[in-house]
Amino acid sequence: MDLHISVEDNRYMEKFFRKFPQYEQEVKDNFYHKLPDIILNRPHKIKPAYHLKRDKLTIYEYKVVVKNANFRAAYTQTGNEVNVFFISETTIKRQFVSVLENTALVDR
Repeated sequence: MDLHISVEDNRYMEKFFRKFPQYEQEVKDNFYHKLPDIILNRPHKIKPAYHLKRDKLTIYEYKVVVKNANFRAAYTQTGNEVNVFFISETTIKRQFVSVLENTALVDR
């Protein structure tokens, strides 16, 4: 199964990449190349973001590991379509979910 990864262009993603421009290419490479491998071959690394939904879809989160830093990203999946829409330097899951919950990106 081939996964189609899209990275949403929203103000939260833009703000993250403005703050961490030195990691933009590595993080995007992680999204496009490592995330599909994790979803297909190491699903134990993927966790739901507790009760959060986006467009009635479960939000999943995972740890993004790049050369000298770690981040946490959120995405939704419908079939083979994966949409990454949020990333944060907050790596502790409970805190990450709290930050995500306070954005306009989740269902109310």
